[in-house]
Amino acid sequence: MNSKTTSYIFLAFIAILGWNAFLIKRDDAMYKEYDRRQAIENLKHPPSSEIGYFPKEKFCQSQAKWHPDCNVE
Repeated sequence: MNSKTTSYIFLAFIAILGWNAFLIKRDDAMYKEYDRRQAIENLKHPPSSEIGYFPKEKFCQSQAKWHPDCNVE
């Protein structure tokens, strides 16, 4: 391997690291904005107090398709 090939490999490696750093920074900003909007939405419309308790019938009605826990007995 000559020095020209080695330098191209090194530059490609640096480019890949730079691209990944850019994507990480972009995703972090996107998630922070999403969390901020969700917090504002939760302040405007607080979640229901029924979140922690779902009777089996209510759970089965909320499913879009058949669920194994919703067997007809």
